[in-house]
Amino acid sequence: MSGITPFDLSQMKKIKLEEIFESYLNEAKSIYESCKKEGVKLLLYGSVAIYDTVKSNKDAIDLMKLYRKQGIQDINILVRKEHRDKFKEIIFSMDYFPYIHLEKAMGDIAGMFFKENVVVKAYYMNEMSFNHVIPVDWDQEFKMSPTDLLLSKLQIHKAMDKDYADMAAILLVSNINEDKIISLTSNDWGLWKDTVTNLINLRSFINKITTDEIKNKDLLLPVTATVIRLHGKIMNSPKTPNWKPLPEDAKYWSDF
Repeated sequence: MSGITPFDLSQMKKIKLEEIFESYLNEAKSIYESCKKEGVKLLLYGSVAIYDTVKSNKDAIDLMKLYRKQGIQDINILVRKEHRDKFKEIIFSMDYFPYIHLEKAMGDIAGMFFKENVVVKAYYMNEMSFNHVIPVDWDQEFKMSPTDLLLSKLQIHKAMDKDYADMAAILLVSNINEDKIISLTSNDWGLWKDTVTNLINLRSFINKITTDEIKNKDLLLPVTATVIRLHGKIMNSPKTPNWKPLPEDAKYWSDF
């Protein structure tokens, strides 16, 4: 794991992060409701979705604050690809304007939209197809399930400290569908490799912030226990024929 980035506790006090999150969350809800009226299916993910999932727990919110000195940057949403064009009509009707270069280069896959101080990043996918492919539970309303939010972090090839803080926050408050994670990692060696790496790094992250007395060790014991249990199940689960290790120097992830 790369060294944990230093953070400034005094900076945390200056930023009323909850107010920023609530503002972005309200905007995300407005977009969602406008789309729902038109039959457009989308799911919120990323930091705003994680905040909405854990916001009733102060300790989880404090974890999210640790590596967000500058607040948050955007609202992230996944839009079913068959609803892409209608979504664009709706977002434009809400006075957002697009990042033209991205729209021309890959507007069929993703879009970035601006309004005042808000940035919306939309991805037109029926699955999460970032560093790895993750099936999404589209039966959810408004935001991804806690399990899919966790998977959105575990699938990252080079996760950062804020990602580990988000993982810990999710695990602190949510029951996770471990069977889904085990099933996916037992069928995809690349996803397995990055998930295992991130779980190991998450344990190191928790050890660091508890050893340095940034967070209470007892508070995070349940998170550590979940990480250890999940890691063990992933390592010991039977693998499908699709699970094929690649050579050490092979690229096993997608860039997105």
